[in-house]
Amino acid sequence: MNIKIIQGDITKLKVDIIVNAANKTLLGGGGVDGAIHRAAGPQLLEECKKLNGCKTGKAKITRGYNLPIKFVIHTVGPAYKMGEDITLLKNCYKNSLKIAEENNCESIAFPAIATGAFGVPIEKSAEVVKEILNKFTSNIIKKIIFVLYNDYDFNVYKGILKDYKS
Repeated sequence: MNIKIIQGDITKLKVDIIVNAANKTLLGGGGVDGAIHRAAGPQLLEECKKLNGCKTGKAKITRGYNLPIKFVIHTVGPAYKMGEDITLLKNCYKNSLKIAEENNCESIAFPAIATGAFGVPIEKSAEVVKEILNKFTSNIIKKIIFVLYNDYDFNVYKGILKDYKS
């Protein structure tokens, strides 16, 4: 499996599926969530309205609309700074990978889920990702990309996931 860590804009990637670090309403927000909704166009919001939200650690799929991808997986990370359990972050990654496999997606891109407004420290995020990657195998998914927005987050992920760089 090809694992990449890049710095950039997840909405510009040409992969099968991207993961949205969403809030429980799935109706858009700030950070990567807002960027994905803006880039996908108003049809994404209309489809998300029909999904009746999403619980922490769970994930739901929509079409990609104006994005250069097939699908968006929306997952809700734990509100760490409000006391939600960090182990729910593992479920975000596991459930997203499961949905990607169920939809025969060979490539998937993740942001650093819940590290913005939800307050998960970037170091904890990278450790969770490392744990998930150590256990994950797939006959379908061939490429996983972790997209970090700023220099600091990119360097933390590069350091903690150094065994996975390609």
